[in-house]
Amino acid sequence: MLRLRNGQAVFDRFIQAGLQTISRAEIARQTGLSKPTLNALVSDLEKAGVVKLIPSVQTHGRIGRPAASYRLEVDAAIVVGVDMGATKTLVGVADLLGEVIAVERIETPPHAGAAVDGVVATTHRLLEGLGDRALGLEGACVGVPGVYRPELDRVEMAPNLPGFGDLAIAAELSRQLGIPVSIENDVNLATVGEANAMAGEGVRDFAAISIGTGIGMGLVLDGELYRGAHGAAGEIGSVKLPRVGGDVFHALTLEDVASAPAIRKLFHRAVEAGHRTGLDGDVDVPAIFAASVQGDEAAEAALRIAADSVAFATSYFCWVNDPAKVVFGGGVGANPVFVEAVRARIGRYLTVVPELVPSTIGGQAAFLGAVSTALSGVRKSLVTKRLGRRNDR
Repeated sequence: MLRLRNGQAVFDRFIQAGLQTISRAEIARQTGLSKPTLNALVSDLEKAGVVKLIPSVQTHGRIGRPAASYRLEVDAAIVVGVDMGATKTLVGVADLLGEVIAVERIETPPHAGAAVDGVVATTHRLLEGLGDRALGLEGACVGVPGVYRPELDRVEMAPNLPGFGDLAIAAELSRQLGIPVSIENDVNLATVGEANAMAGEGVRDFAAISIGTGIGMGLVLDGELYRGAHGAAGEIGSVKLPRVGGDVFHALTLEDVASAPAIRKLFHRAVEAGHRTGLDGDVDVPAIFAASVQGDEAAEAALRIAADSVAFATSYFCWVNDPAKVVFGGGVGANPVFVEAVRARIGRYLTVVPELVPSTIGGQAAFLGAVSTALSGVRKSLVTKRLGRRNDR
């Protein structure tokens, strides 16, 4: 309907203005709407609690009544963003401008059903702390470590968090939270987060590779997130490796060789093979990478094999899609030592090498992508929901 389309155009101008006030005259210039139409829409948005009138102050020396200014009511709608990882889950609440107003990180239970229950319980706990602001809850987006099939409402290919099975995850979360809930692959959401962080750079083709407990890749082609025909685009962790670091790894995948658990195994294997090390006990990946810089032989061996395998697998994507940039995220991928090691090796497999960089938003990429995705849906539906209650004019 024309009125709702015009209302959306006006609402979008308030979103663009952020916390700045804007007059009806300014909106009229930006939208081309007539004064009567604009005045009616702004009045309706004010009555719907979406914008608020800001009292004007008469400027000294000016004649006439000062122009009325309005500002977005940022709590008119709030959203929940969730990054459900294999070991940790980040749950947060954000306002209409994407400002995070409450957040909590919890341990991810080892079963999908319990993980969903944890998301629900944490969301309720955060909302209770927001008081009346929680009344604006309009939607949520949840990132999952697997491939989401919307036509089935099922998560598949999630080996690091078993138990999804026949769980209708979107329907179950929507039922328990009482709001629309969208589900997306966690690395795709991290890619959305990275795209937002790079806004203004003009990069329209890039990949975001997340390496942590698991490995996945999100693709942006010609400015759009690419999911593929079955939602499984970017499952680079499942790529079979014919060779890694000069060794033959029959039927091993990239995740078997370059994920955080795999790198620890590579390190201990190197120690057992007689490589010298100054590290003791069950060391973590950051310690291994730090030791490699200091010349630790076992750490260098583990880093070399992991970085070479990632360079090898990444090159296949680059030959086909020719991205301008590859962003590495996750507990392993965002480590500058690791990125530099991949950068040093990828030239063996490519003649046109893209820019390789660590993520600048690190462990929050998927969460911020979830918030952005939830907001995108809510911003499109809010005007229809609020203004649609009133009769057309």
